[in-house]
Amino acid sequence: MNIIVKMVTSAQFISSIVIILVTIIATLVIEHTHKLYVKKTNNTVQMNAIVRSTFRLMKTVTWIIAALAVLEVNNIRVTSIIAGVGVAGAVFGMAMQDVFKDVLMGMHIINDKAFKVGDVIKIDDDEGIVTLFTLQTTQYTSINTGDNVTICNRNITKVGITNGVYDIDIGLRYDEDPEHVREVLTDCAKKIKAVKGIKNAEYLAVQSFDATSAIYRIRYWCKPKDKWVTRRAAMGVLQKCLLESDIVLPYSQLDVHVKDSDGK
Repeated sequence: MNIIVKMVTSAQFISSIVIILVTIIATLVIEHTHKLYVKKTNNTVQMNAIVRSTFRLMKTVTWIIAALAVLEVNNIRVTSIIAGVGVAGAVFGMAMQDVFKDVLMGMHIINDKAFKVGDVIKIDDDEGIVTLFTLQTTQYTSINTGDNVTICNRNITKVGITNGVYDIDIGLRYDEDPEHVREVLTDCAKKIKAVKGIKNAEYLAVQSFDATSAIYRIRYWCKPKDKWVTRRAAMGVLQKCLLESDIVLPYSQLDVHVKDSDGK
């Protein structure tokens, strides 16, 4: 009993208790500050994610410092422990470098306000609606396939926000009257504009020339998620307009030369 009383009343034990109590109070203060910050600010999902991670890191560091302080007041040298932790930290850092890259890229996306949940983004050749963002990953639903895609933030090297502008290129013969083509395609653009889901459409004239035809363009605007539905409808309207006009679509032709037995 005397041993227990002596241990409880020792300076080391009392100091350890004080350190633990102070650490608990500090943790409660950090949690309360976090709740107040979230309540009083109207941050985006991305910013809330980085704030949550920051406060979690603060609590972790607080408890690590407290543990080292308890060991120190109990005459346990922490120098060797810190050295060991440093070696373990280096190994851990190498193993977790991809995670760190994800987090850094996630912070970069937040800082630059590159995109947010609900935006339609284009990554490589795919377009999708962002459904979830964290510091490590970005999830989106592909417009092209309907798949739910999860991509590590470190793999996002180039991303764009789709603005809902799409083009239809039409190749027509070089001998077509440009003024007549303009009249037909301008009228066609007006009909495309009337398609449900299309906000606007206009004829943009000649865009380029290839080996067999002149390339004309019609541009239309719609919600990115309606891209394929509206495109099919617009192509149907365009086909009908060309059939009703006297414009002939070019097609590949092959010239065959036949020589007789005399080489003529």
